[in-house]
Amino acid sequence: MRKLYFLLLVMLAPALAGARQVPKPVGHFAADTVKLGEPLTYTLVHRHPAAQEVILPGSGYSFAPFEFVRKDFYPTSTKGGISTDSAVYTLRTFEIYPVQQLALPVYVLQDDDTIAVYAKADAVVLKQLVQEVSEPLQLKAETTLAPVAERFNWPVMLVWLVAGAVFLSLIWFIFGQAILTKYKLYRLRKDHVYFASRYSSHVDRFVKTAAPASIEKAVSLWKNYLTRLERSAINSFTTKEIVEFYLNDEEVNTALRILDKAIYGNLQSESEGEANLALGMLRRFAKSRYTTQRELTKDVNL
Repeated sequence: MRKLYFLLLVMLAPALAGARQVPKPVGHFAADTVKLGEPLTYTLVHRHPAAQEVILPGSGYSFAPFEFVRKDFYPTSTKGGISTDSAVYTLRTFEIYPVQQLALPVYVLQDDDTIAVYAKADAVVLKQLVQEVSEPLQLKAETTLAPVAERFNWPVMLVWLVAGAVFLSLIWFIFGQAILTKYKLYRLRKDHVYFASRYSSHVDRFVKTAAPASIEKAVSLWKNYLTRLERSAINSFTTKEIVEFYLNDEEVNTALRILDKAIYGNLQSESEGEANLALGMLRRFAKSRYTTQRELTKDVNL
């Protein structure tokens, strides 16, 4: 066992002798106290023989309990065979230990070996910002409700709008054609009822007064109604063009010629009955065209 100890001592003697020949670096913080997360500088200076190769710690070194922020180094200066290497490290800590210390090494390259030589540890005191409080804490009760302004829920409104649009689109896709047909039939019936009412009032006025103006108003109303019903400019047609438009319908032809004669000629008392019959023909024809258009509307939208 003594021989083994002696052998190890012989093997480690050169390294121990080399280590004794390497001077220690000097490292110190710029301040004695530090706050949590506050940047703190640490200066490391190493003086050594100019022939020695020395490496200072870089960003990859573990600076625990501190965190590395930045490293500022200075070029090596040599005077009288002694070189000086220095670096300033910016660190910060998030640990809550009251006293935190750091000792950085320098790495000396000797032959095929690297020796780490540490500076004397320097310490800083963590400055406490939170004061101690007595236990138990005295809580202040506040039970009054604070008024809060109501905010409009736009996301919910958007969801409802999208849901409503989808629902209406679905309804229109399924029932849209039927709804459109119902609306068209409603408009046809409403227009015909309005026409029939006003037309009857003009006819009744003519029967009572035998005034040609009543016939003219009735014929004008009849043309305007058929213009909307047929979607054609019948109210701008002449009697001949209207007859041709309706394929020479005998009843239309007869009624319009009698009424033109009554309007533009001298209406005789014997012609009053004939004009009254002609007005009845136009009424029947308008009703027949209404019935035809109603059936066409149903057929087209089925």
